[in-house]
Amino acid sequence: MPSKTELAIAGFYDGIYLFYGAANSFLTFGLDRYWRRRAAALARAAAPGARGALDACCGTGDFCLALRRTFGPSLHLTGADLSEAMLSSAAKRAPELTFVRAEAKELPFPDAAFDLVTISFATRNLNLDREKLLAALREFRRVLKPGGVFLNVETTRPENPLIWLLMRVYVKAAIGLLNLLSPKSRPSYLFLLNTILNFYRAADFSALLSEAGFSGVKATPLFPGAVAVHTAVK
Repeated sequence: MPSKTELAIAGFYDGIYLFYGAANSFLTFGLDRYWRRRAAALARAAAPGARGALDACCGTGDFCLALRRTFGPSLHLTGADLSEAMLSSAAKRAPELTFVRAEAKELPFPDAAFDLVTISFATRNLNLDREKLLAALREFRRVLKPGGVFLNVETTRPENPLIWLLMRVYVKAAIGLLNLLSPKSRPSYLFLLNTILNFYRAADFSALLSEAGFSGVKATPLFPGAVAVHTAVK
């Protein structure tokens, strides 16, 4: 069962789902769409023969749509999320796909159900503590077939100190503006601020994936170095 904190996070996203996509584009100058396209291309390169895929913590379905465009209709794609409002929005945008309400650490799927499991800009929400994040990663591995691929797209701390400084200043300023525009959503955006700036470095997340049981872990930084795509194999 999800904890009170995890249900609260889902509640946060229930409250901002109508303008979640617009807020992402505002925060990233539209780069979020480029990052998802690149990540979808990396998913296809890593798992070209995938026929069944799960997009965990799928939100409003942005990465589901990117995967569908990249793989085509041969990929049977399921999206899962704990937020009912997010899932409702995703289902309206992609009615041909399957969407399931599920908590990341307790997925309602059998072992070895998917060739590909992905998560896009949501792993930081699972990082309530190290053990909870490891539990989610192990659950993602459980539902993968042997030889299946896990792909993670997430913000990261840039290696360049100047870019890291600029990222911190910009994220704080942008989320401060969002708080002014939507004061009722202040707790949601403060949560977003903390998760963005406190997530793992790419190398440290690679080590965590290995600890969760994955092999062949690779990290690919995306311009301007504030996002990394990790791929790993069961």
